[in-house]
Amino acid sequence: MKTYSNAHIPSGNYIQPYADLKDSHVLITGGRGTLGSATAKAFINLGAKVWCVDSSPIVESDHPDIFHRHADVRDRSSLEKIQREIEQGPGLNVLVNAHGIQIRTDFAGCDEETWMKLTDVNLNGVYRSCQVFGGPMRQRGGSIVNISSVNGVVVSGKGTPYGIQKAAVSFMTKVIAVEWAPSVRVNAIAPTTVPSNMTSDLFATSEYLEKKLPTIPLQRTGSVEDIAHAIIFLASSASGLTTGHTLMMDGGISLI
Repeated sequence: MKTYSNAHIPSGNYIQPYADLKDSHVLITGGRGTLGSATAKAFINLGAKVWCVDSSPIVESDHPDIFHRHADVRDRSSLEKIQREIEQGPGLNVLVNAHGIQIRTDFAGCDEETWMKLTDVNLNGVYRSCQVFGGPMRQRGGSIVNISSVNGVVVSGKGTPYGIQKAAVSFMTKVIAVEWAPSVRVNAIAPTTVPSNMTSDLFATSEYLEKKLPTIPLQRTGSVEDIAHAIIFLASSASGLTTGHTLMMDGGISLI
């Protein structure tokens, strides 16, 4: 049977389904955040080389194949500078957009300054990153994984502006997946709450979990390991027939 593209076809190695990620080149925006750091370590464990791009101060790398770079997803030129460096080598195989900020407010109470700040990072930052780092993949193939949110599917009172932007990220994922096929696969993950720097205020009291857990069919919140596993799956050829999809990692919240 004829296949029209040889890209992204799984090897059939079910014991080591992510073997194709060995020696791959991966860039993670928000790479020094809680999720970004966990994801970087996951790729490193598979033998990849990883660029961690973040607006926070550069830290000393704890692994010779993790390259920390400073950039702001709100500043295209800072991203382009890193892309020029990457172009000196074989180029990227995987892009993970794990950056994000949260300012808790409902829609009616969201002032314009807050709205613009959230949008410029959470939505426009993905747009810029995909164009700068993902665009060159169209020539050689690759995989992009964006981080959306269950708040982009289920309305949450104090996460409404954030949720609107994350819903837009999921739709942007579909658009790019169609435009850049067959060479580039583009998918997203929509997690429920995960303990992180962004959610530390929520997990600071037991009251939050007492109210949250009954709303989750699986009766638990997420972990960075949950999300890192999903990112690895979507980045690898194990998901080679999947593109334009937002994978719900919400414990079933979106079902009820």
